[in-house]
Amino acid sequence: MVGCQVALWVFLAICVLWFLLTRFWLAAVLGIPALAIAVMMISALIDRVWILLEVRRLWEPRGVRCLLVHSNSEAWKDYIAERWIPRIGERAARFNWSERQAQRGSLESRVFRHFCGETRNFNPAVVVFRGLERPLVFRFYYAFLEVRAGRPRYLEEQERLMFEALGV
Repeated sequence: MVGCQVALWVFLAICVLWFLLTRFWLAAVLGIPALAIAVMMISALIDRVWILLEVRRLWEPRGVRCLLVHSNSEAWKDYIAERWIPRIGERAARFNWSERQAQRGSLESRVFRHFCGETRNFNPAVVVFRGLERPLVFRFYYAFLEVRAGRPRYLEEQERLMFEALGV
């Protein structure tokens, strides 16, 4: 990812320099897509920092260190209630995917959308905050599929890493 960003910025710099030195409009036209991508990257970075600042301001004083994303699915509902919530306790803000309409626009919803997305393996998940650094996101959908297939090791390893990141 970093390599792609560097390549984008180098390409954009070359296009700008080429245009400034030659006033050749093709250089500017070639740079427009790179400029659009750069603007989107900067916008996403600002959004991420803004969300993390809100997390620090609103949740950190209450001791919240993560966001637990779950749903009312029978595949993991009881497991999470019995094994995770007692260990995580008040360290977790919660976002119930099954009740997402009621939490629309909330900080929980914004954290979920920005760091988990809604396209793949997003539920259940735990987003562990690390100040203004990109949070760690532990996705458990496939781990629970493995448990149903009789292979619990992947879930156990993911849980171990998650609890370790939370210091639990």
